[in-house]
Amino acid sequence: MIRPKKEEARRESMSSALKCFQALEVLAQEPFEFPLSELAARLEQPLASVHRLVATLGEAGFVEQDGASRRYRLAGKALWMGTGYLRHSPVYRASFLVMQETARKSPGLVHLGVLHGEWVLYLHTVGSPSRLYLYADAGERRPLHATGLGKAILAWQPAELVSRVGAQKLQRFTQHTICSVSELKEELKAVRQRGYAVDNEEGVIGLRCVAAPIFDATGLSVAALSMSAPAQVLTNGVLETEAARIREAALKISVQLGFRPMSSNMLSLISG
Repeated sequence: MIRPKKEEARRESMSSALKCFQALEVLAQEPFEFPLSELAARLEQPLASVHRLVATLGEAGFVEQDGASRRYRLAGKALWMGTGYLRHSPVYRASFLVMQETARKSPGLVHLGVLHGEWVLYLHTVGSPSRLYLYADAGERRPLHATGLGKAILAWQPAELVSRVGAQKLQRFTQHTICSVSELKEELKAVRQRGYAVDNEEGVIGLRCVAAPIFDATGLSVAALSMSAPAQVLTNGVLETEAARIREAALKISVQLGFRPMSSNMLSLISG
């Protein structure tokens, strides 16, 4: 049995560790560099406490301070630790060569994203950005309801996840963003019927995207592959061709992850 003083010490230790992680989360967001006062405000902690946090993180090599501005930012060790996720990811390894091949034939950028809680987490992007900023950095998170990747994943997830996502306020990014639960459910039904999702300028005006699910051995969508391009490039006439290419690539990745279609209908739904 843990004595009261030891229990209290353990709680304090856990609290300090959690605050360190919260500080890292803040520093991972724009503008990526913060004076101590703003960092303290975001963490809702006293200046002295936050100073101790960043000093600890600095000593560990995860945070550094700019010599001129005195602002705090993530250090290189944070990148090294974060990319450990990629180095271990079966989805990333299975997708790498397939994405290279697909991008050579596509008019836009090819993206890989995985389900991360109630977000889509971008793991990799291949291709050359156009005048629109189409690139998605590894580690960037975007909403499931407003991205082709997110909708492709959601369409083959249990209904509980869709309900959980819908229970939140669905943020509007453009006039095309789906912001109601009923509309989202109808959209996901359409995604399942055609085998791919479309982002029709729902996240960024001028940008369209087509995405297909990536399944693991259990048959659930754990990730998705997409191709994004300016709307004037990814027109309705081009979209079907690109959708077939993305579905074929996603199926190749799924098979590497151990996915086996349960029936010819399932195979037809995914690969066309």
